[in-house]
Amino acid sequence: MRMKKIIVAAFTCFISCHGLAQNGEGETGPYHKFAVYGGVGPSYFFNNLIIFKNQVNSFGYAFSARVMWEPQHSFLSIGIETGYFRLYTASGTISDSLSGQQSNVHVSNSSIPIQLVISMKFSKQIYANWAMGQSITFNQVSASGITTNHNATTWSLADFTATVGYRFIQKTRISYAAELKGFYSSSYSNGTIAAVFIVGYRL
Repeated sequence: MRMKKIIVAAFTCFISCHGLAQNGEGETGPYHKFAVYGGVGPSYFFNNLIIFKNQVNSFGYAFSARVMWEPQHSFLSIGIETGYFRLYTASGTISDSLSGQQSNVHVSNSSIPIQLVISMKFSKQIYANWAMGQSITFNQVSASGITTNHNATTWSLADFTATVGYRFIQKTRISYAAELKGFYSSSYSNGTIAAVFIVGYRL
């Protein structure tokens, strides 16, 4: 139900901002070379687990944020990108080998990337981003009747994100876009893809 609400909200905003962007075409003003972008959308995890593989919920959500330096007459720009990917959740039952007691277990896995990003414009609307860097992966485990801490935090040192986007410019300083974003974390070979609605603002 939560995933359906995210998809409907992102699609509604995208259509509304498309109309606003068309109304704002042709407006001029001083060029601002620095820009910030942020957005949210649904994601899908490519299930590579062995334990709890059949109990994995591959649908999650993603947040994206980046700061970019965009020279006016260049088709290349550079910046820093971060965000949050809820990769997957899994629920199941485990049994204690000694007592035979069963416990309900819930696992969630998330990543926060911190990456250098390069963006290339193919037209006013179409662009692609390539980002490389590190990420922090959070593995959270909760189980009924188990008091020991099984949570884990891991640094992944060689991760990347690839993005294809379509932008609608509303005014000189505000833009709206839809992005298809793929993220890969090397530490656990985690891969996910997200459809993100993005709002941009030139500083």
